This record gives sequence, C-alpha cells and structure tokens, in this order.
Amino acid sequence: MKDDILRKAAILQRDGETYAIMVPLLGGVMDIRTARRIAAVGEAYGVKTLKITGAQRLALMGIKEEDIDAVYDALGSEPHQGTALCQQYVKVCPGNTFCTRGQRDTITFAQKLSERFHPFPKITAKVKIGVAGCYNSCVEPAIKDIGLIGLPKGWIVMVGGAGGKDPMLGEVIARNQTDDQVLEMMDAILKYYRGVSLRPQTRNLRLGVILEKQGLEQFLKALGLHEAA
Repeated sequence: MKDDILRKAAILQRDGETYAIMVPLLGGVMDIRTARRIAAVGEAYGVKTLKITGAQRLALMGIKEEDIDAVYDALGSEPHQGTALCQQYVKVCPGNTFCTRGQRDTITFAQKLSERFHPFPKITAKVKIGVAGCYNSCVEPAIKDIGLIGLPKGWIVMVGGAGGKDPMLGEVIARNQTDDQVLEMMDAILKYYRGVSLRPQTRNLRLGVILEKQGLEQFLKALGLHEAA
C-alpha cells in the first residue's frame, strides 16, 4: 500500500505510523447530519483528532494506514490533496447566507467555482482563491492568487496576491462583474497561469511573481482586458 499513499492524499503524521486525510468542507460549513456522520466515522476508526484547516478542509488525523480507504468510503469522499502544488482550494466567507454584513451569496458561488474548475488545469505552483462577501474580506482575498469581493453591484476581481514569507497584495483587474463574467474571467486566468507556469523562466512561480516579472499590462492584454483604474 505504500506506493498508493500519495495517490490517496494521506499525510504521514509526526508519530511516523498514522496518517491524516483531507476532506473538502466548503466554507467550513456543515449540517448536523454531516457532523454526526463524521463523528461516527471518527469513532469507528479511532481517529485521534478532527481539525478545520486554514483552507477550510476537514483534516482527520491519526488514521491507521490500513483504514484509509475505509474512512474515505464511510465518509462518501475521495482523496483530496492537502499539500501538493497545484492542488487548489476555494476559501469562502459565510456571505449573505449567514452574515449580516454579507452582500453576495458567496457559498453558492464558491460551489460553482469548485464544480466548474476543480481539479484545475495542471499548474506548477499553488493556486489559492478567496471569495469574500463584503469589504471586510474575512477570507483575505487580497493575498490570494485570485481574490473576489462581492458587492451589491457585482464582484471585484483581484489577481496576484500571496501570503507566506514574501507577502503580495493582489491587483484589482475588474469591478462590478456578474457571476457569469467572473466564471469566464476565471477560466481565462487559469489557462494563462497554466501556460506561463510551464515555461522554464516562470516555472513554479506564483501568479503574483509572474505578474511582477512580465508586467500587469501583458497579463491584461492576454485576457483581453484593459487595466483597471
């Protein structure tokens, strides 16, 4: 089974014996039925710890190697990469479904993004997407590769943000976009990112670093956009 560990997206834990797996949990939101199912699976297979990760995935830690497949089956889930490059995620705030400040239905829109684009085109660097439902930007879209802020008139679209040791703020490239316009723009951005990430001079670089090297104007031209004011 050792040869299948990477394919199963299982991460060896510090004890050197047990593994963690990641299960998508959009927005970190679940209903009571799902929570009970997770708890039952955890008890049945001796899961040591449950954790909602910073990427809003559910980590089940302390799983025995021989139980990995059974845990996935019991949860009705499939392997979901938690650490590899280009295994992207969409991080989303509660939006107007729950939050009094929310101005857009972020959770429904984030689900559309996941259904349309995951797994995303093979890209040799991380791709992180943040979807916020107001200017409070609780999911930090400005430091995501692609960031969206939902307002009554539509979406603000940002690109090129990153956290980590060299933080970068994303550039606003469009405002007042409809859901459909954002989906089409996302498609173009991801295709562009894939193309440049495969070139030797920009391979393995985050989108923000690529934009610094090549200039925002070239990026906007490739997408058929004019530079945002």
